Amino acid sequence: MDGKGVLQWRDGREYRGEFVKHKREGFGQFKWADGRSYRGYWEGGKQQGLGIFTNFGGEEKKGEWENGRRIRWISDHQASRMDFSLPSQTLFS
Repeated sequence: MDGKGVLQWRDGREYRGEFVKHKREGFGQFKWADGRSYRGYWEGGKQQGLGIFTNFGGEEKKGEWENGRRIRWISDHQASRMDFSLPSQTLFS
């Protein structure tokens, strides 16, 4: 799949966003069955770059990911001093 699309798993996980050669690539949002989500950038099917993690209580944390792993949290103060911008659309209703 290339372009925008939706990928769903039987256990309730879901990804909505961009694909390149059947892999998550570009901007997208992944939602776990328990309500947690990650909204941000992907490369080669893994979280890469800036993103926002939302826990199942609704608390959002900005962070930076590399090769699918979070490498640091980014405070609001830090985010205001850097180019931390994501598309504003929410991909899940």
